[in-house]
Amino acid sequence: MTSVLHVTSSVRQNGSSSLTGGHLVIERLQGIHDTLTVTTRAASDEAAFLTENWVGASFTPADARTADQHATLATSDALAQELLDADILVISASMYNFGLPAALKAWVDHVARPGVTFRPDPDQTYVGLATGKTAYIVVATGETPVMGDMDFVSPYLVHVLRFLGITDAHVIAADMTVVDPASLDSRITTQIDALF
Repeated sequence: MTSVLHVTSSVRQNGSSSLTGGHLVIERLQGIHDTLTVTTRAASDEAAFLTENWVGASFTPADARTADQHATLATSDALAQELLDADILVISASMYNFGLPAALKAWVDHVARPGVTFRPDPDQTYVGLATGKTAYIVVATGETPVMGDMDFVSPYLVHVLRFLGITDAHVIAADMTVVDPASLDSRITTQIDALF
């Protein structure tokens, strides 16, 4: 059985280009894999901003944490475990003001956990622990070309996934939706065809 974690970030539930692209990727995966389970995680529903208490709990060894510290990290623990358990990661990323939606950045902060999804290493600085996965990053923009000079979403997500050990990451551009909305689905499909 192949498991997919689909992380969404758009505040729009209807008409979201990043969500449309993510669904097209998952449809293609369903046609390839005999058994596919999909867990969808809306970053805006789960990933609250980090607090001083969260940082203190995260850097306290697990066996030394208080009950309150365990409770503080409960959501983060669950989100990180979802990532570790997934075989394939699909991120539907909307670009807001040239960067990530705040909720998606918060999700990254919750899953990038020392000793859980990465560890310090004296020779390599850090070693990612979320290895053996493939990631598909669908980036939606209104008028900014994906991987262009003003795209700070795609390079960041590729970098942070590598940091966590996910080196097989593919960016799918769901961009220029204001400029050319009519061809969006076909442009996404063409990119998916090239990947599978």
